[in-house]
Amino acid sequence: MQSPNFEQKTFTDSDQTQNLAGPPSSSTPIVACPDCDALQVLPRLRSGRSRCFRCKGTLERRTGRSLDAALACAITTLILLFPANLLPLLRLEYAGVVSETHAGSGILSLWQEGWVLVAVIIALQVVILPFFRFGLLTASLGAIYWGIDESWIGPAFRWSEKLDAWAMPDVFLIGCAIGYSRLEPYAPVVIGAGGWCMIAAALMAMMTRASLDRRSIWRRIKAPVASFARAEHLTCTVCDLLLRPDAAPRRCPRCGQPVWRRKPYAIDCPAALTLAGLVLYPVANIYPMSTFSSRFIHTSHTIFTGVTDLVHAHLWPLACLVFTASIGIPLLKLVGMGWFLLSIRMGSQKRLVFKTELYRVINEIGRWSNMDVYTIAVFTPMVQFGQLARFHAGSGTPAFLAVVVLTMIASENFDPRLIWDAAGANR
Repeated sequence: MQSPNFEQKTFTDSDQTQNLAGPPSSSTPIVACPDCDALQVLPRLRSGRSRCFRCKGTLERRTGRSLDAALACAITTLILLFPANLLPLLRLEYAGVVSETHAGSGILSLWQEGWVLVAVIIALQVVILPFFRFGLLTASLGAIYWGIDESWIGPAFRWSEKLDAWAMPDVFLIGCAIGYSRLEPYAPVVIGAGGWCMIAAALMAMMTRASLDRRSIWRRIKAPVASFARAEHLTCTVCDLLLRPDAAPRRCPRCGQPVWRRKPYAIDCPAALTLAGLVLYPVANIYPMSTFSSRFIHTSHTIFTGVTDLVHAHLWPLACLVFTASIGIPLLKLVGMGWFLLSIRMGSQKRLVFKTELYRVINEIGRWSNMDVYTIAVFTPMVQFGQLARFHAGSGTPAFLAVVVLTMIASENFDPRLIWDAAGANR
C-alpha cells in the first residue's frame, strides 16, 4: 500500500516539480493516480495540465476545455444523430439501378445474412449507444451548468463516460469514408443528407471529447473530499474520489460506482479475454472479411488483400490507416496485454512508466479497429444488384469483430495499478 509519507507534488506542462512544504491543509485536494495509485496533491489549474509525478499520466487538462463548450457540443451531437440515422447516408447508381444506404441498412443486411451477433453489436455501437452517451452527457452537463443539485447527476455522468469508448459515430464515419473511396472509382456515389449529418455528428462528437475536462466536472458534483491521506486508502476507479479504507464494500458517494481497493478479477478476466482474442486473431486474418460476385468474377477479400487493393488503387493514406487499425492495433493490444499480465506474474520492476503509458494508449485506440467492420456494413446494402453484382460479409468478419470487442473489454477490466503493486511500489 501507499506510504503515509506520500509525494506532495505533480508535474505541470513544463515538467517543473511543485514541492509543497508541510502537511496539506484541509482544503488541499489530494488524489490517487488512477494508473499507478500514487498519492499526491493536485493544484487547481486555470490553464495547462497536471501530470502524475510517477507515471507521467495526465491528471487534469484545462487548456481549451470548458463546461460551456462541452455542453454545446454534446447538445449539437445529440440533435444531429437523429437525421444522421434517419436520412440516407450514401446513394449509388450502377447499371441504371439506384441503391441507397442508411445507418441501419447494413445492420439489417447482416442480420438477414445470418450474422446476427455482428448486426447486434454494430447496432449498439453505431445507433443505440451514441444516443445514450450524448443524452446522459447532455443531461448531466446541463444540470451542472444550471446549478441543479440532484443525486442522479454523478451516476449519469459516470455512464456517459463509460459509454464513450463504445459509442462510435466518429469511427463509423471513417468506415463510411473508406467505403466511399472504394466505390467512387467504379460508380458515382453521392453523399446524402444523412451522410452530411453523420459527418457533422462525428466531428462534434470528437469536439465534445476534446472540450470536456472530466476532473473539473467531477469537482462540481458534490462529494466528501479527503483532506488527508492514510497508508490504507481506496480510490473510485471512475471519478478518482479518494475514500477512507472503511468505505468498502460500498458505492462511491459521488458517482455510484462500486468501490474496491483493486478491480475484481483484474487479472483472470483480462487474461481469459486476451487468450480468446489471440486464438481468434489468425482466424480473422486468414478467412475473408467480404466476398464480391458478379456475372464475370467472384472474389473474396481478407484484411490484407483489402489493404493491397487500396495500395493498387493508389489510396496510400487509406491503406496505411486500414493496416494500422485492422492489423497493427489488434496485434498491439494482444501483445501489450500479454506483457502486462506476464510482468505482474513475474513481479517485474522494469519499465513501469512505459508499461503504464502503453496501457493508456491501448485503452484509448482499441475502438478504432472497428473501421473495417463498418466499411463492410456500408458496402453490403449498397452493392446488391441481383445477378449484376452482390457483396456479402465473409466468415472472417465475426472473428475480427470478436477480437476487437474482447480486447476492448480486457483493457477496460485490467487494473494498471497492479503493475506497480507487483513491483512493490505501493507497499
